[in-house]
Amino acid sequence: MYGQNNDRLVQGLKSNSLTSGYKVTGKATSLPPNGYTYSDTGMFNEPGTDKWYLLTSADHNTIQVNRINDDGTIGAQVNRLSKGALEAPGILKVGNTYYMVVSGKTGYRNNPNKVFWTDKLEGGTWSGPADIAPPNTNTYNSQNTFELTIKGSQKTTYIYMGDSWVKDGGAGSNYIWLPIQVDSDNKTLTLDYHAQWKIDVKTGVVSVPEKKRRYEAEHAVTEGRATVADCGHCASKRAVQNCKFV
Repeated sequence: MYGQNNDRLVQGLKSNSLTSGYKVTGKATSLPPNGYTYSDTGMFNEPGTDKWYLLTSADHNTIQVNRINDDGTIGAQVNRLSKGALEAPGILKVGNTYYMVVSGKTGYRNNPNKVFWTDKLEGGTWSGPADIAPPNTNTYNSQNTFELTIKGSQKTTYIYMGDSWVKDGGAGSNYIWLPIQVDSDNKTLTLDYHAQWKIDVKTGVVSVPEKKRRYEAEHAVTEGRATVADCGHCASKRAVQNCKFV
């Protein structure tokens, strides 16, 4: 696990259990150049290997790609992207091509996220940018955070995971997850927008319901301390509070 220690340092933690027992791994590492800070952090695993990379964006408009050493400490920088005021990096690999999805630096205001690509992650040159969604949608009101690869028995599906912020990043913020269509010939990624969809994680096949239905949490049966209350920023103006998720 890797987290931001302050506005300059990132710290690795390590445990044999997912839910507890984390201990510091190595020293906190300063990634941006002296005098600069960094904001968003991402991770990427080279498919089929034990190679992991840490992605960070700094206020000097450079996204760094650093190897993660076998002992969990943060290693040397192996690539960088300096093509504008960009943050929120995520990488996916299709065939021999690496695609980096990034957001513009507009705070909590959504913007048209971009895609860059290279055929060599360590030391390669990034091409682009290209839009991942129609610019007027502002990436369907979201900012990139991670790209998930599901390698199913019938199909490999790539999923865009984005943060859908409200003003000032308040509690009404949500998530946008969408399948990604890949055009390897033209080196493009396109978000396949659906209000409702699901994926069979065994086969990798995405399906869309014939009839669209909207399910609100306040229509569910509540137990324990859970209560339904007014919510000014929610779509239905109602929300469930004091929930315990299991």
